[in-house]
Amino acid sequence: MIRAVVVDDQPTWATIIKDLLEATGKVEVVGQAFNGTDCLELVEKTTPDVLFLDIQMPDIGGIEVAEVVVTLDHPPLIVFITGHDEYAVKAFELAAIDYVLKSDKLEVLQDRIATTVARVEQAVKQKAAGVDVLHEMVAQLARLQSSVPLYMLPIKDYEEDTVRLIDSSLIIYAAREGERAVLHTAEKAFPTYYTIKRLEQRLTSQGFMRINRGLLVNLQYIEHLIPVGDGSYDVILKDGSGGMLFDDLTVSRSRAKQLFTSLGI
Repeated sequence: MIRAVVVDDQPTWATIIKDLLEATGKVEVVGQAFNGTDCLELVEKTTPDVLFLDIQMPDIGGIEVAEVVVTLDHPPLIVFITGHDEYAVKAFELAAIDYVLKSDKLEVLQDRIATTVARVEQAVKQKAAGVDVLHEMVAQLARLQSSVPLYMLPIKDYEEDTVRLIDSSLIIYAAREGERAVLHTAEKAFPTYYTIKRLEQRLTSQGFMRINRGLLVNLQYIEHLIPVGDGSYDVILKDGSGGMLFDDLTVSRSRAKQLFTSLGI
């Protein structure tokens, strides 16, 4: 039996999708959510095989939520739900993932759900080999969705218990803590679901560089580079308002040359 979570900001649609999924006899819907924050909590709690996720949700849309979901230790497969196909059809042709196009005709929607469940059934069996594909798919969709600029990074704000978008220009550096990364701004530190590697993939084009195995730095905040003597350098970062609060970072010898090139030195 496939374990699924259904997410749609319209409860009526969430119920319709749930009922049609369970009517196939192959799916158990283990939870429903109506916004991005509840979705993340539910996925972590229930660890479903597949997430049926609405794209067009207010505030935090489905693609932004998916960017967080795919960084979890055991990410579910993702099937997007949408009422529009202006960009969806082209987007989903780019990777091995399915989507459900909403329809007011129950018979049409039922057929689409049945087809999707059959594909999910096969994908669940091959899931271990498809995690990298899932990551790349979500990255491609984020690039295609013009309403979500690449410089906006979706994260889970644990203190406020919500998903928020952080302007990457406000991030001074990201440091690895355990398996996850913590984003540091002048105002606050944000624990995230992301790994340093995933952040590097997402933020390199925004002027960030990985200066050692556990640190990703926004180059615009570098104030000084101080040679240590073994080919590595201590990096002094300004905080954006004239202060220098971050002075315990080091660029490794193997990455120093690349850093100099990036800085035009």
